[in-house]
Amino acid sequence: MANVGSIQTAKGQQFTSAHVLSQSRSGLGFYVLSGCDVNQSSTPGMSVVVDSGYVQAGFGLARKTVTGGTLTVATADATYPRLDVVYVDATGAIGIYAGTPTAISPSSKTDFKEMATPAPGTNIPSGIILSLVYVAAGATSILNASINDIATYGPYVVESPTTTTSGKVPYWSSSAKTLSDGYTVGTSANNLLQLDSSGKIALVNITSGGAGQAIIQGASAPAWTTRSFDVAFPFGDGSIVLTTGSQEYRIPIACKIVAARIWEVGLISSSITCTLYKHAIGVAAGSVVDTFSLSSTTYSEETGLSISVSAGDILRIETSSITAAKQIVCSLSLEPV
Repeated sequence: MANVGSIQTAKGQQFTSAHVLSQSRSGLGFYVLSGCDVNQSSTPGMSVVVDSGYVQAGFGLARKTVTGGTLTVATADATYPRLDVVYVDATGAIGIYAGTPTAISPSSKTDFKEMATPAPGTNIPSGIILSLVYVAAGATSILNASINDIATYGPYVVESPTTTTSGKVPYWSSSAKTLSDGYTVGTSANNLLQLDSSGKIALVNITSGGAGQAIIQGASAPAWTTRSFDVAFPFGDGSIVLTTGSQEYRIPIACKIVAARIWEVGLISSSITCTLYKHAIGVAAGSVVDTFSLSSTTYSEETGLSISVSAGDILRIETSSITAAKQIVCSLSLEPV
């Protein structure tokens, strides 16, 4: 395979007129986007193969697709070598430009990249330069060692519209790049979406949801969905039977408790009472809000609750009446409101 990448010359190698053109043309928007490597043919002969790829053929123009293919290299001169140039024209077609057979200079050089002559021809066709191909005197085949990739690579540039009528909306298709004012403002397919009188985007095909709900993508369309989160109060480490204890957590948003669950982590049939308190930060726990318990089992839950919690409230769980339990979790499920 030939070298791949933007131009890099090693010490002692020649920077030819084709190198200069490759870089100067890139400044005008003519460069490789991807692919387009030049290689020897699978069965070496007087031909090279150009890989398919994409090129930019001028700023403000659509990228061009390069269809890979085989290029025939002209018959070698019997006496002198020459330097051919492989290129892609502005339409994306590949081509090869034959140089002029010339004696090697300096005559001691054996690496064509270090030779001042032969040099590329003076009338390299316009387009994107891909590589140099060294055609030795009397050559009957071209190998990768005789191919030098001198392509310049660059980024894709968005295609410019062909008209500039003020107030129209840019529109691109596979066959056109124009400006159009034929779009309809609305909420149907292919419409333009417009802010309402409050400067907001109106909800499309979704009615207003309930307090605390969020829009979640469903199987076929987005829908209002009730979100929930859990706050867990763990007690014990599983090594000894629990003693009475307490834990507190601050709840940052307004919500409501909708369920409570208790389980013994080690699956020990146990009994325990978890008492819930709710209070402001820096204030005593106050009165009991609710109690949840295990009774000679490993898991218990209570659903259908609706205990309001204000933003910033402290939830406190105190354990008591403990039998056998060594490690339990009391988890509260909450929904934003």
